[in-house]
Amino acid sequence: MAGVQRKLTAIFAADVHQFSKMMGEDDAGTLAALRACRSIVDGLIADHHGRVFGSAGDSVLAEFASVVSAVLCAVECQRALALRNAQPSTRQMQLRIGVNIGDVMIEGDNLYGDGVNVAARLEAVAQPGAICISSKVYDEVRRKLSDISFVDGGAQKLKNIEDPVGVYHVALGGGARSPAPAAAASTALPPIPERPLIALSALRVISGDDEVKALANGLDESLAGGLGRNTAIAVKVGDAAGADFHLKGSIQAAGKRVRLSFVLEEAASGTSVWTERYDRQLDDVFGLQDEIVLRIVAAIRIRVKQQIFERLRSTDNATLAVPQLLDKAAGIFVRSLDLGGEAVRTTRLAIERAPDNSMACAMLGFALFRVADYEVAALAVERGQEMLTTLDRAVALNPRSYFARAMKALVLQDVTGDMRAAHEQASEAVEHNANFIPGKAMLGIAEIHLGRIDEGMRRLQEAMAAGAEDASHSRHRRELALGHWLGGNVEEGVRVATRLWQETPDMKRNALVLAGLLAAAGDLDGARRHVAALKKEAPGLALANARLPRFGHADAGARFSELLKSAGL
Repeated sequence: MAGVQRKLTAIFAADVHQFSKMMGEDDAGTLAALRACRSIVDGLIADHHGRVFGSAGDSVLAEFASVVSAVLCAVECQRALALRNAQPSTRQMQLRIGVNIGDVMIEGDNLYGDGVNVAARLEAVAQPGAICISSKVYDEVRRKLSDISFVDGGAQKLKNIEDPVGVYHVALGGGARSPAPAAAASTALPPIPERPLIALSALRVISGDDEVKALANGLDESLAGGLGRNTAIAVKVGDAAGADFHLKGSIQAAGKRVRLSFVLEEAASGTSVWTERYDRQLDDVFGLQDEIVLRIVAAIRIRVKQQIFERLRSTDNATLAVPQLLDKAAGIFVRSLDLGGEAVRTTRLAIERAPDNSMACAMLGFALFRVADYEVAALAVERGQEMLTTLDRAVALNPRSYFARAMKALVLQDVTGDMRAAHEQASEAVEHNANFIPGKAMLGIAEIHLGRIDEGMRRLQEAMAAGAEDASHSRHRRELALGHWLGGNVEEGVRVATRLWQETPDMKRNALVLAGLLAAAGDLDGARRHVAALKKEAPGLALANARLPRFGHADAGARFSELLKSAGL
């Protein structure tokens, strides 16, 4: 374009968090607070030799010849505003700031182009009271501003920006020119690594012979390998320096009796987040080693997700990087059954920003299933198809993803009823990570429905014992109840289904399974009460439109339908 002037410059973009809401509550007070904050920000921009070229309502656009000056100005703005917000009787106001460096077009006093647009999108990604910078900015300032810390937010797909942009969050706890006030530190993005690092200390042998020492050595090696296969975490063996969590354990023996004790601590504080003790007989060393490793890997996976979720649970999704969105969704899975579909919204946002992220696709598929698992009516075809299409993409993007494979097996088994395909996917999941509880459980469930009931029940019960806090534990118990019925132990099936229904009354599919099993046990009155309650809550519910359990053989499905028919469905 002839005659258009261009230049390379650093762009500072800021706006006020929830400004429209604040105006709706108190427009006069909000405008007064805005003027006070703008006075602070405009003064700091001038001090750092910047120039404001755009200002509409609550937003500010400024340019800096030096990218270092732009970042320093952003840091000092957030710290100054945090000090202001900490004053008694001061109306709180928080800015989100984005900083980018790029080529811009000059027209009079205004600047245009992707350099400006990316800065504005980074501001939208920043947490209230915090700063988000592009990877280009990070490359320029990381060595020059060694006293400021940065958190890698990964490559993100920003709205109306064609290519993904590498994102870094500025941790305001470090010093720039003045000590960071506590208020500023509290508003900074939580320092959450993309893959939490767990340090493993060697098991301490308190007492025992050479066999016990050999068991301790075997457990050390197997724990490192088992945890290392979990792609969501990183593992180091040795001291806890630089780690996020620290796993320690001990073993003591008296004859053939052994006691294994473990504790998982937050490395920085030494606070215990999980402890467990296992009292076992030293009869089968290899079997014991496999059992303990399976249980510990399952427990640590859940506990680490819980700890990260606690730092993220109250944070606005719009301010989170893609890895943090996935951490938050994982925490939702662990913490609740997600009746409201919060994990669906969280994972959809992650995919919007990173469409080629296999884990985001896999987690969306699981989130969609979780919401549907509450429903007693048959799913619309397109809902099941969305789950399967999303999970197909997750597997295509990363064929070695044991999580994606296990979730695809789940949908194939429970939504489409394709037990052989489910078995194939679950087998792949277990091959890539033998200690992944959902994969082991799904393999057992598929085997039950393919007629290998004893082996399937063994696998399922082993997985359930090791992963009692797994996000799919309720579904595993429902399949266990059905497995008991298929294996001829109706009474045990009723016992499992009754307890499940009592603990998860909102999950209506459990009441449907319980009604069928009660009818199988001859308790038609009990079965009819459950069916009557379901029909009251879902008028028009019938065999033709109910979400019945899936079975591997048509005769089993027909028998279960007849049981429900005798119960009044």
